[in-house]
Amino acid sequence: MRVCFVSAEYAPFAKTGGLGDVAAALTRYLARRCHDLRVFVPLHGQMELAGIDRHPVDFLMDLPLRVGAHEFRYSVQTARVPDTGLWIYLIDCPTLFDRPRIYSDAPDEHVRYLALTRAAFECCQRMGFAPDIMHSNDWHTAFAPLLLRHAYGWDKGIFGATRSVFTIHNIGYQGVFSAGRAGDVGPGVGIEALHQADLGAGRINPMRHGVMYADAVTTVSPTYAAEIRTPEGGHGLDGDLRLRGDSVVGILNGVDYDEWNPATDQYLPHRYDDTDLTGKLLNKQALLDLLRKPSPPGTPLIGMISRLTRQKGID
Repeated sequence: MRVCFVSAEYAPFAKTGGLGDVAAALTRYLARRCHDLRVFVPLHGQMELAGIDRHPVDFLMDLPLRVGAHEFRYSVQTARVPDTGLWIYLIDCPTLFDRPRIYSDAPDEHVRYLALTRAAFECCQRMGFAPDIMHSNDWHTAFAPLLLRHAYGWDKGIFGATRSVFTIHNIGYQGVFSAGRAGDVGPGVGIEALHQADLGAGRINPMRHGVMYADAVTTVSPTYAAEIRTPEGGHGLDGDLRLRGDSVVGILNGVDYDEWNPATDQYLPHRYDDTDLTGKLLNKQALLDLLRKPSPPGTPLIGMISRLTRQKGID
């Protein structure tokens, strides 16, 4: 299949959490299965690209891009994902993406990711790449299904057979912005295409539009798919998700065994596998030594990496 995959994060280039990991692992495995991918990610200012094999795409340089009333110029670089044969495309628009952090509370935050999403569509057009699937992820690219239907659906040669998949990695972040900025979703999208009740309440919710317009909505596990369809877990979108019925599917996130493998992990001082667990105890002792923390023999050691938010169960 031909897949256009759009994400705000992509490990190891740009990552704040699970989205970056899943985007990278999923596309690598799809490529190994001989699917034809075009992966589009912002060229964030904080990206560590030293030593990465990357090149400008000569026919995608200094291109115009319109987002509502805003006009931008962008170029595209291609970069090889380390230790793979997969190349991804970096949208180089310093005005939008060369900032101190990947995400912010800037008033143009929605414009930044609308630009990424539109650039992905327009790069497909310039490449002559007709995707079977347009796969968007979380609120940042949630307008992709809407844009496919309203702004780019006229291009039957490229998008005539394209179907959309929208993946919810974290429903707690929905990218809501003021209804006064409705024009930013254009061109090609009339106000009648937006969620009318939200407009009446003075807001626009990108994630809600992903749920409304995608041909399929996926999320990170079957239990999360059930959870987000409840008032307690849906963060206001449970009704929209219930309306989609069987179009909402939970697919359990896997682990990238190439990276998360204690038999080969370069960051472990002592490696181990299921035939010899000696290294596991040695790693525990190495960590305790690093922390200068004595531990009586047989005492369990528990580690947790998490944001201190209610979503993670901290309360």
